[in-house]
Amino acid sequence: YKAKDFAGAMSHYQKAHTLDPTNMVYMNNIAAVLFAEGKYQECVDQVEKALEVGKEHRAAFTDLGKAYSRLGNALVKLERLEEAVKAYDSSLMEVKDGQVELKRRTAIRMKEDRDEKAYLDPEKAEEERQKGNQLFKEGKWVDAISAYTEGIKRDPTNHLLYSNRGQTYIKVMDLGSALKDCDKCIQLKPDFPRAYARKANVQLLCKQAHKAKETVEEGLAQCPGDAELKQVGAKVQQSIMGVGLSQEEREARAQEAMKDPAIVNIMQDPVMRDVLNEMQTNPAAAQKHMMNPDIARKVETLIAAGINKHAEQRMVLSISTYNCAPSATSAPPRY
Repeated sequence: YKAKDFAGAMSHYQKAHTLDPTNMVYMNNIAAVLFAEGKYQECVDQVEKALEVGKEHRAAFTDLGKAYSRLGNALVKLERLEEAVKAYDSSLMEVKDGQVELKRRTAIRMKEDRDEKAYLDPEKAEEERQKGNQLFKEGKWVDAISAYTEGIKRDPTNHLLYSNRGQTYIKVMDLGSALKDCDKCIQLKPDFPRAYARKANVQLLCKQAHKAKETVEEGLAQCPGDAELKQVGAKVQQSIMGVGLSQEEREARAQEAMKDPAIVNIMQDPVMRDVLNEMQTNPAAAQKHMMNPDIARKVETLIAAGINKHAEQRMVLSISTYNCAPSATSAPPRY
């Protein structure tokens, strides 16, 4: 068998079985040859006979476990994956084996992938999207989410399903799920402006104006002049300026921003700490520092997050010089 002389191996295994028909090991060896020869159904039949003999004569757990494992291997080759998983489960009940556990997990993934592909149907996905749209209009948010989710199962490449479900998640204030759907929509179709607009709205609801600003800028880079993005951009700018916000709300926004690792990194940057300290005491320094694109970008991020009011005051003083500087980063977007 090791020399791949399967005909010779089969002859010896059959003779051994004839001499001791109560020993399942020889029957399992015959099944191994059948498997090596690609005779998978014959292998299955042989292993099942071996298991009957083994159970009748109280074979060792290890021998039963090997037989069930070989049965699972043959069933995988026949694409009978659900049966294969059961065979691997039976093997693991007899004896724990890391390799068998790995094969079991692989068979499960194969079955899941096959089932998902068999379920794909773009036409039914569109039907579910239209159904979800109607439910959305009727204010039945949970049912709409279910319809969009079913549509995604039918066609996970349809960006509109993620966009619509994301909007519905906003209605039920599941902002984390809404953000994930917006990101997925953007991934599928980077030039779809509504996804950026909805993502920015979610970030505003999460008190993350600095992130919403970045999202709008990314969207406008993909879709210049989009009216909806410009409208959301105006809301973002008002939020950054604190229009209509109480002092308590401003503080809450700043506290929320401090949960952002990017903001924390800026605040812990020794160079930025020195820059911000100098900007507090020297207006001329603000103009000088804003000539550096990297520093200007970080200062803008802090201001958008509502973190550093001193930086904002100095930014206002230096803005005209900053906008005109040839080496500066791009001016704050005018939405």
